[in-house]
Amino acid sequence: MKYLTELVSVAVGVVILIFSNLYVSQYASFLVSFLNILGGLIASVPPVFLFYARYRKNKEIEEQFIVFIRDLNDSINSGMTLPLALNHCSKRNYLSLSKYVNEISAQVDWGIPFEKALKNFSDKIHSLAVKRAVTTITETYKVGGKLTDTLEAISRALITIEKIKKERSASVRSQVVTSYMIYFVFIFILVVMQVFLIPALSQKSATGLTESITGGGAVNSKMFSDVFVVFIIIQGFFAGLVTGKISEGTLISGLKHSVILILLGYAIFSFATQFQVFFA
Repeated sequence: MKYLTELVSVAVGVVILIFSNLYVSQYASFLVSFLNILGGLIASVPPVFLFYARYRKNKEIEEQFIVFIRDLNDSINSGMTLPLALNHCSKRNYLSLSKYVNEISAQVDWGIPFEKALKNFSDKIHSLAVKRAVTTITETYKVGGKLTDTLEAISRALITIEKIKKERSASVRSQVVTSYMIYFVFIFILVVMQVFLIPALSQKSATGLTESITGGGAVNSKMFSDVFVVFIIIQGFFAGLVTGKISEGTLISGLKHSVILILLGYAIFSFATQFQVFFA
């Protein structure tokens, strides 16, 4: 099963969270925050890490595909036939792309048409840029166009696209920092409300101000704490997705920001509100 590790990790984390909030909270409430953070880590970090690792692998393949296209074009221009050029490229190190280059070279050596070997390669890669480049190469090869000119044009186009992505990522770095700062200001406001404002409102006022605000009853501090935690999770999740979309252009890359924001936000809020009793 492809996502078995992720499912097991999420299941274990959810069990810890349920156990913490339904059982531990009744007998050892001081451990709830620790167990919630632990459960959140187990449920979110391994799946996000694995998803992001696959994303980074695809990014690496896209970058190395540019190098492979350039090397293949140079080999053909030097006078090599296509099979020899592929064999020559298969001896080079293209990191995550190397095994696919070896497969293409081996398939062509076995008599499989070049365009079919490329199609098999693109079917295994979850990259839109690579699929488009492969489609252009195979169509040119089928109609008898000059392969070297096509490879050169594709190489220039992919290099330009990659350069634009890196420039965009560098230009929005300050916005990523700003997103983090806004989130932690939000956490600070919630902490101040939970530690100072809510305890003050929970005490009966001689002027009757509290009764007018709360409808005649004391403020339920635990209820507000639970609501604030939900706010932290929602705000952290969507702020992380937006940050990833801005910085790297994909929501998958935003998951790591979401996990970081949610866990840090919950940890800060839980730790700070432990001192509520001393300030009340």
